[in-house]
Amino acid sequence: MPSLVVIEGPAQGAIFPLTEPRVSVGREDSCTFQILDPLVSRQHLQVKFDERLGTHVAGDYRSAHGVFVNNRQIVLDTPLADGDLIRIGGSTLVYLTANHPDAATAAAAAKKLGEWKRSTLMP
Repeated sequence: MPSLVVIEGPAQGAIFPLTEPRVSVGREDSCTFQILDPLVSRQHLQVKFDERLGTHVAGDYRSAHGVFVNNRQIVLDTPLADGDLIRIGGSTLVYLTANHPDAATAAAAAKKLGEWKRSTLMP
């Protein structure tokens, strides 16, 4: 089952399984997933499954600081692919499509996905 893994920020290491067709992420306790980050709006991010596209899409809940997918601010719902980075406030989440039994396994998978992006050049 797809999930969001917090890889940076106050909730680092948390895993949010996307078991519902629509989830919300923010500081407010009424959100599906709560992140207590002062730069995250009360209702900041929405992730929903788009039947037509066959994948999840990320949307901004009109947050104060915006939603960034792979370092690009989004305005419209944006389709997500395995390994996409979502930044809200001072927190970064990674979208994973594979099923992971626990947070540690999901965090290890998220780290592995990011390894190909690192430079091998020595300064």
